[in-house]
Amino acid sequence: MHESFYLNRSSGWHALHPLTKLAAALAILVTAFSVRWMFVSVALFVLVVLPLAGYGRIWREVLHATFTIILPLAVSLALVQGFFYPGAQEVLWQMGPFALKREGLEFAFVTGTRLVVIASVGLLVVYATHPADLALALVQAGAPFSLAYIAVTAIQLLPEMQGRAASILNAQQARGLETQGNLLVRVRAFFPLIAPLVYGALENVQERALALDARAFRAPRAKTSWRELQDSPAQRASRWLLVSYAIVLLLISLALPLVSLISLLASLISLLVFR
Repeated sequence: MHESFYLNRSSGWHALHPLTKLAAALAILVTAFSVRWMFVSVALFVLVVLPLAGYGRIWREVLHATFTIILPLAVSLALVQGFFYPGAQEVLWQMGPFALKREGLEFAFVTGTRLVVIASVGLLVVYATHPADLALALVQAGAPFSLAYIAVTAIQLLPEMQGRAASILNAQQARGLETQGNLLVRVRAFFPLIAPLVYGALENVQERALALDARAFRAPRAKTSWRELQDSPAQRASRWLLVSYAIVLLLISLALPLVSLISLLASLISLLVFR
């Protein structure tokens, strides 16, 4: 069973400090949500995320996982928003009472490409960062040890659940349960999977709690680690620059609507006063 999504590759992206990768991810995500341009997420994915994935030698995995996750969501998003987006006026195609509207498709495009950036950036970090390194980096940055443990557990949870589900499915197949076939067969095979998966997850939580108590997780003394993180003044400076960029861009994006509102109010007041 895999402990995480981490892919051990020899690359410059892997060698970066975990906080540097998190700062880069933060800057990319803030740019995707702050810049008011329809194609900003596409530009970020093509010009930033994919080169970084190539730099980390994980571009195939990032592409495959991203579109496996996002493609079904994007199709459903395009259908729902294209036909039922509130306030849309420009009809592109109509069949009976159903009308496909441009505004809905544009909203679906922006939302879908943002989801692509979110998924790819997250994979870019977890594929190239060992959970133990991430926990150690957070602790060294001043985060509580419990918060670092929660972050590591969240990263490890999904692959653990996937591995456990595969084991349960193999065991059920060995007992004669039919799991391959049409959609109805697959749905029937899903329900016997739920109970042992949930019980196994609860048992895993109990085992983790006992292991943490045995290792004095709540002891007030400072924790030590056998892992060492490579850092440099250049990386620390780049982290500050990336975080500062994200904060400034976020403040600008929040201030622009306020400036527009103030200018509108000023125009209305001037019209009333000088009418």
